[in-house]
Amino acid sequence: MLILKMKATRILQRNENAATRIICNEGGARSSKTTSIAQKYILKLLRRTGKVLTIARKTGPSLASSVMRDFFGLLKEYGLYSQENHNKSEKTYILHGNIIEFISMDDPQKKRGAKRNYLWLNEANEFIYEDFMQLNMRTSEEVTLDYNPSAEYHWIYDHIIPRPDCTLIKSTYKDNPFLAASLVKEIELLRSTDQNYWCVYGLGERAKSTTTIYSNWDIIPFLPAQFDDLIYGVDFGYNNPSVLLEVRIKDREVYIQEKIYANKLTNSDFIRGMGEVIPQEFRRYFIKADSAEPGRIQEIAEAGFNVLSIKKGPNSIKDGIDALKRVKLHITADSVNTIKEIKGYKWKVDRDGHVLDETVKFYDHACDALRYACSLDSEDEKYESQEVVAMDEVEPEFERVTIGDY
Repeated sequence: MLILKMKATRILQRNENAATRIICNEGGARSSKTTSIAQKYILKLLRRTGKVLTIARKTGPSLASSVMRDFFGLLKEYGLYSQENHNKSEKTYILHGNIIEFISMDDPQKKRGAKRNYLWLNEANEFIYEDFMQLNMRTSEEVTLDYNPSAEYHWIYDHIIPRPDCTLIKSTYKDNPFLAASLVKEIELLRSTDQNYWCVYGLGERAKSTTTIYSNWDIIPFLPAQFDDLIYGVDFGYNNPSVLLEVRIKDREVYIQEKIYANKLTNSDFIRGMGEVIPQEFRRYFIKADSAEPGRIQEIAEAGFNVLSIKKGPNSIKDGIDALKRVKLHITADSVNTIKEIKGYKWKVDRDGHVLDETVKFYDHACDALRYACSLDSEDEKYESQEVVAMDEVEPEFERVTIGDY
């Protein structure tokens, strides 16, 4: 008999007890919903054989850096992982005679692929309703969704939760007794810094209208092939995500694509990822990074990248935001983390309801990388002088985008 030792929360039990076809896990940050769903399906597959579980995320990069990595981490922790059962090229794993497949919606044919018994949509609010319908129609037994309720309006609220065959499981960080004290503190700080973020990520309640910073953006299918300039922006992290954005400038408008967005990356991991996503012919373009990490910047430079350190002044964030708000921003549809951030990027509101000139420091890593990319305020004097000369040829309206303290 196989005995597994699991650190499990009550969210696992609630998912196992749900008897409906569809199970929606709606909750705040660090509520254990993702781990609990993974544990549920591991246990379910160990009790059965001949089943197919599909785990889906909106894009391939977000799939690889989140739920896929976490799922295999649990398999290894429980002694259930065997390299022989892992087909990395096909993104499948055989567990107790069952197939686990990891897919994304990057390939439209994935929506119309083979049938399955179980479906798990991770970060389900990233999907469109058509994605859900195509996958759901080819699922014979059970569909599980998990998401933060960060959208005020969503097809999940309108079309899924009201169904008679849906169970709604709500959770918060308080359902997770294994959460580190530092993370509890970070979440509870939202109570005093931003009531809406506290509502969504602390209490697990649905978003309400907020003082959102950017409204001047839309979603596009891909970056323009022709452009006037190209820059990369980097925001460093480890427990928080490390981010690399590609930013193209065309006709005084800004086009953005997320290239790297993942946590737990060492600098060597990050540099390796940069080498994979930045084509050799683009290595001549500048990469602008947070000056607070000079050691990491030096290591990236030594790896052959044209990286610059961006200065931070007392008003750098506000000035950078003001510049970006004056132009049109276009974000590629596969940049799901950036889109999620920009939807929730907001000014702080004090206890009296006054809007402050200070952003909520929560899920803002891509937004920071974007400001760095569009900054000309580099600590490299040679770069500054070269770029200022180049900018003399650009119309003044565009200078608001690229010049200023970020």
